[in-house]
Parts: sequence; structure tokens; C-alpha cells
Amino acid sequence: MIWNDRLNLGRILLSKSLLREKEQMYIDKIHQFQTGVILEITSADLRALIADAMAGNRIFELEQIRRPGDLHAYLSVTVHEGAKGLIERRQLWAGKIKADLVAGKPVSYGSFSNLFWRNLDEEDPDGDEWYRLVANERFDAELTGLLDKVRAAQRILRQSTDSLARMNWASFSRNAFPADAPAF
Repeated sequence: MIWNDRLNLGRILLSKSLLREKEQMYIDKIHQFQTGVILEITSADLRALIADAMAGNRIFELEQIRRPGDLHAYLSVTVHEGAKGLIERRQLWAGKIKADLVAGKPVSYGSFSNLFWRNLDEEDPDGDEWYRLVANERFDAELTGLLDKVRAAQRILRQSTDSLARMNWASFSRNAFPADAPAF
């Protein structure tokens, strides 16, 4: 475990209050759709990853986060109300996540987004609201803000005096990750 002032800074990075920089938040806030669906997009898994990395675990996983799109794997969606109606309207795509949605359990951001796959001529008010929520500048800005928190945690770990953490970071810096390799 890394025992120094940087660990305290890591705790500050994990603070939900710092993730809530403005009132118009999209992540870690409850949203209500006109169809009656009430949901929350949360970054709890990302905060847990940062905490684990600051404790000396999952450092490699934290290092692999390089772009805002990499954060999607650490976002989850919980439907608090209206799950049954949403499933009825999106039954063709609800499949594997149906039980979790009804139970109010978190599902991955990617799985939830896949609910709104549709034919071009299909009307989907839930999907329209979902895409208005996640396909705008403010949502992108929040992802960038989360990425800044990840980069700060990465810098703290790179500057650590802990020999195991330093050896891990030296190893990471010599390796290219698949997402970083050129396509051709």
C-alpha cells in the first residue's frame, strides 16, 4: 500500500463531491424520462478502481484507461422506476439484462445503451431521451473530467516511492496496449 500524502490526494480524487462540479450533472445523478423511466448513470465502479489502484491493486487496469471512451466500461446504469414498461417497449433487446433491470440492479453502460438499437423507421421515445442525455457536450465534458481524475491518480502512482508500484509503472511504460497499436 502506498503510504504518503499522495494517498490522501487519492482519497480526495475519489470524493463524489469533486465529481459533482456543476448542477447540470449527467453522471452520478438521477434522470427522469418523459416515459416514466427513472435512472441513474453512476461512476461507482471507476471510483472503486481508483481506490483499488491507490491501495496497490488493479494498477495495470487503471493504466489501460487512456481515452474518454475507455471509461464506458466503468459506468453503470440503474433503473429506479419504470423498468417493466421499458422492457415491454424494448423487449427485443432487453434479453440478458431484463432481470437486473427489474430488480433495480446496475447494468453496464454498454448493455443499457444496446437497449436502444432500433430500425430507422421505429419510434423509440426512451432511446431518443437516452441519446439526448449521453450524446451531448456536457456528458462528454463530464467523461473528460473523469478521465482527468484517472490521469491524476495515474500520476500519483507513477510518482510513488513504493518500489512495487514503480516497477509496475516502468513495465507499463515499455509496453503498447492493443488500443494504442496502429491499425495498419
